Amino acid sequence: MKIWRVGALIAWPAILVLLALFMGLFVPVAAVAQAPWPTPPPAPLGSFPVVVPAFEIIPVPAPASPGSIAITVDPIFAGTVPRIPPRPSAIFVTGEGDAQERVTLYVDAGAIDRTLQFTYEPLLSGQVPAVDRSRHIQRAFRLQTYDTAGTVLNRSFRYPLRITLTLSEEEMAVAGNDPARHYLAWYDPQRKLWLPLVTTYRSIDTTLLVRILQPGLFALIAEPPPVPK
Repeated sequence: MKIWRVGALIAWPAILVLLALFMGLFVPVAAVAQAPWPTPPPAPLGSFPVVVPAFEIIPVPAPASPGSIAITVDPIFAGTVPRIPPRPSAIFVTGEGDAQERVTLYVDAGAIDRTLQFTYEPLLSGQVPAVDRSRHIQRAFRLQTYDTAGTVLNRSFRYPLRITLTLSEEEMAVAGNDPARHYLAWYDPQRKLWLPLVTTYRSIDTTLLVRILQPGLFALIAEPPPVPK
């Protein structure tokens, strides 16, 4: 075989490679990419609340005193993302005959994680532990929680429950018409003390707003102004 034939056999593939590289540099090539996989939704934070069907609940009767109520409250799912207040809430109003004596209870989303029963019972000042002479119990009530079998529960709520109540003219007069001298207190059965709760006065409707973390015995307490000498 002549040398030029051998050279042609070697050069021809090299020429084809160079030609292919040259065409690739100047001719755009359309690349078909694979379609992206869909992004899965985020997993829910925590667990979903447990709603117990009504036919599985053993109802708790309302206390005997006038104005008492017994209610069943289903939890409201707070969602997977923290919410800015106000949250969705279940609202309940007690049964006193005088509208000014009624208490409104707000069970916000996320406050309870399963169906609970509540009872509200208004009490006389003589039915609750006394306070010192410098203070006066204006009114008192007991808020109790139960499971769906009717067993008493005293555990804390996951988020605070809100309570609002309206001050009457007589209650305002005891504190010298100064709403800042009124506050709601929770009775600690272990320490046997009335513990004041952060109480906010809303002048637009003369109501007090309180947030509670557990059931129990509550009292509206007034501190009369000092008597001038």
